[in-house]
Amino acid sequence: MNKRFPLLAIILWIALGLGLRLAWLGQQSLWYDEGVTWLLAEMGLPELVQWTAADIQPPLYYLLAWLAVRAYGDSEWALRFPSVLFNILTLPALHTLARRLFQVQPPGKKTGLLTTTYYLLPAILFTCSPLMVYYSQEARMYTLLVGEATLAGYLLLKILAPRPAARLLPAYALLAAAALYTHYFAAFLLIAHALYAVFILWQRGWPKALVKPLLLTAGLIALLYLPWCSILLSRLGDDPSYWPGALKLNEALRKILISFSAGETVFEQTGRRLALGYLAILAGGGVWAIINRQVPQSAGQQTPNNRPSPFISFTAHRSLFLLLWLLIPPALILLLSSQSPKFNPRYTMLSYPAFVLILTVALTQFLKTPGSSRLASSMSHFILFYASRFLLTLCLLFICSTSFFSLCNWFTDPRFAKDDFKALAQFVRERQTPDETVLLSSGHVFPVWAYYYGWQNWTPLPQMERLNVRRVTDLSIAAEIAAAIKGKGGVWLVRWQDEVIDPNGVVPFWLNRIGRRPLDAGDFWGVGLEHWRLEANKTNLLSQSPIEQPAPNQGYNFANRVDLLGLTQLNDNEIALFWVPRQPLPQDLLLTLNLTDEAGFGWAEETAVGRPGAYEYPPSRWPAGQVVLTRHQLAWRPGTPPGSYLIEVGLGQVNPPGQNFEGWDILDEQGRPQRRTARLGPIRLSHPVPVQDIDPATEPLVDFRPVVAIRRITLSAPTAEPGDRLLLTLLWQAGTANQTDPAIAFELLDAANQTFDLAFCPTSGCNFNLSRRQPGEMVLGQYWLDTPPNAAPGPATLRLHFSHNAVQNRVFPLGHLEILATERHFTPPDNVNMPLQADFSGQTTLLGANCSTWTGAGCRAAPGQSITLTLYWRADALLGQNYTIFTHLLGPAETVIVNADHAPTKPTQGWVTGEIITDPITLVVPATLSPGQYSLEVGLYDAAEPTRRLRLTNGDSRVILPQPLTVK
Repeated sequence: MNKRFPLLAIILWIALGLGLRLAWLGQQSLWYDEGVTWLLAEMGLPELVQWTAADIQPPLYYLLAWLAVRAYGDSEWALRFPSVLFNILTLPALHTLARRLFQVQPPGKKTGLLTTTYYLLPAILFTCSPLMVYYSQEARMYTLLVGEATLAGYLLLKILAPRPAARLLPAYALLAAAALYTHYFAAFLLIAHALYAVFILWQRGWPKALVKPLLLTAGLIALLYLPWCSILLSRLGDDPSYWPGALKLNEALRKILISFSAGETVFEQTGRRLALGYLAILAGGGVWAIINRQVPQSAGQQTPNNRPSPFISFTAHRSLFLLLWLLIPPALILLLSSQSPKFNPRYTMLSYPAFVLILTVALTQFLKTPGSSRLASSMSHFILFYASRFLLTLCLLFICSTSFFSLCNWFTDPRFAKDDFKALAQFVRERQTPDETVLLSSGHVFPVWAYYYGWQNWTPLPQMERLNVRRVTDLSIAAEIAAAIKGKGGVWLVRWQDEVIDPNGVVPFWLNRIGRRPLDAGDFWGVGLEHWRLEANKTNLLSQSPIEQPAPNQGYNFANRVDLLGLTQLNDNEIALFWVPRQPLPQDLLLTLNLTDEAGFGWAEETAVGRPGAYEYPPSRWPAGQVVLTRHQLAWRPGTPPGSYLIEVGLGQVNPPGQNFEGWDILDEQGRPQRRTARLGPIRLSHPVPVQDIDPATEPLVDFRPVVAIRRITLSAPTAEPGDRLLLTLLWQAGTANQTDPAIAFELLDAANQTFDLAFCPTSGCNFNLSRRQPGEMVLGQYWLDTPPNAAPGPATLRLHFSHNAVQNRVFPLGHLEILATERHFTPPDNVNMPLQADFSGQTTLLGANCSTWTGAGCRAAPGQSITLTLYWRADALLGQNYTIFTHLLGPAETVIVNADHAPTKPTQGWVTGEIITDPITLVVPATLSPGQYSLEVGLYDAAEPTRRLRLTNGDSRVILPQPLTVK
């Protein structure tokens, strides 16, 4: 074999690597991090050092970029070229390190092609690495750090060789210090080196000739880094660019493996499969090494193709060196990130050369030919030889295919492109008018914006040099917006990382109030753009309250923890709620959101349950005493007609974890629970919500055309007891003759042929105004139907009466209903522990209550014990609506300890005059409640308006049970 072949091969791979890294180097836009590199390279040296002293990265790379910019300009190509250069220079360093690690010992005098492969394979893998190509085309310090780690590893092996090269210690110290000045995480690499050095020294009996120089080298590194050490210590734990939290370890490890295997340009689902392939190669190499356990082949031993087979003298020491290099830095980085989940796989790139070298070890196991292994004694050398070559070929094809796939994504797939600030800035410059300005949300994006747009006519919101997650935009930003738009007629809003700085969309909220969006602002990869033309008569809204629908009594107080101040409707499908925390809130706080109307009908497709506000800004981060805006999408039921509606909002937690949702009580000024949902509004729906799941060409269920047709009929239950309330939903489709509204009425024909009128309303009074609908439009109508208390048991028919000047009095059966037999009691109970005669407005009387734990001394319970109170009511008249019964256990100053509000087992609207209703209710005595006597209060209120209560004849709104609960 020509001895010049390895050198020519390395030159070839350097040329190939240079070509891959220079391809379209300046084509893509700079993104934010690269914009920071440009900004620092434009500064003076004192300002550059001062900036990095307050940043999370030390200054060495930026100083080199500063020199490069003055050498050949600040174009995208020029800013990225140093990264290419650092990565290309790493290639020969990695080849040299591989020769040091892999001491290939051929049996013959000539090395041969296979021997050379051991040396070249790491350089080949590194050259075609998608990860290395990607970061070679980024104006950041990562390729410099990889090169320093590679060269430092080589120097360490030379220094700790059996014949130590102590002359290299100063070079190692300089390189280690340079790595520390490049990236703070280089310290973790030096820890791995120190562990390896301690192991070698221990193996050799701590030779003084080596221990002392190594200690001096460590001192020299500390001395060289001493000027920056105080800055490093001040930065520990002070990174405001990410919020606190728990790192997801399995996710972080998965991302590291995907990044090392396929780079940054594959989707995670695909990356997982490719990473598993690399794991299979590593495992396969280990298995093959075990199968081929052998002693070194004797000289002259021949393989099936009559060529000598080399082997690697790869000692345990070198294995430990690679494992420490691969594992220690990522492990320490993950440990550092455990309480602040700011993690990116690129932080672990200084361990990537170790991954390449270990992958080389696994692949080269397939180059071995069985010698004295047990398997070789029972199988043909010929079979094993070609099986090993076949497996090696498969592995190399997989690696090449993975690299090709990932590199093609990088060069051709726009979904993996960098954030396109270049195109966005050009779009704005070409279209903005002289009276328009630009706002940046968030403000720290200004370096890359200034690179492409210039330094004039824009305002960062808020102003900050670098990302600080503690500076979340609040409603006070209106003052900065007012100053920025003074004298302007239009605004362009550039949005990048606004999900962190403006997670609840406060800036767009204010701009929507004072302007309108005349056109589509364009679509740009990785960065948002919006455009408003300002309305001069509305700019004063920036100094006014943003709450259009305030809550009554200055807000709803949820459990003395947070107040809901009111809402503002943004459009038909979105509202903003306004909160003021009274104290720190839990992270797992949940919000329920429902849509209703004055009649109590529900208009939400389903009750929305989720975190209030944005995912990146949980309630645990809301500042106490500060107004917080949250935005919420409205999930309207298909067919909801235009009109006025109300919002019902609840707060609570899943308590204990994994169990049922427990809502927080809304308290009055005295701290007494009133209800658990806040009612806000009204809000307006301007257009009917489309119905998508019905084909208009199909025949309707009920045909009253040309006026109207009914497309769907839904009854809330197929059975009912006398007195029950049912919900009937009809999906109407407007016809052509709908200039005036029809009148509709519902009746029930029971099994005894009795006819009962259930409801009557013109459609304009039933949340359905037919005369305003376009022909073919479909809208819902909802109707409460109260089953008559004296309806006969058995099958009944529900009928609709329809009257219109174009369709005279038509009757149509809507469906069948089974009236269930019910037992009504009219005799008061004989034995009541706590007798009463509490008359509520002449409509119902509370006759008394029984206690399940009653003794001769009264109602008694222990802390943590459940008790059942059975209330006995007598209906004195037909109640016109359904009431909620409240039962409260009261503490000192009549504070509510236990709230047991509930709907009675039989709705109050179905109570028949003179009927006795038995109403059981369970209360759980708090486990921490102190011994003593506690009063019990009972009353009734309208759930739609909790302050509307049935009052006693003496004017009070509640009755205190005659016997207290005694807690033992």
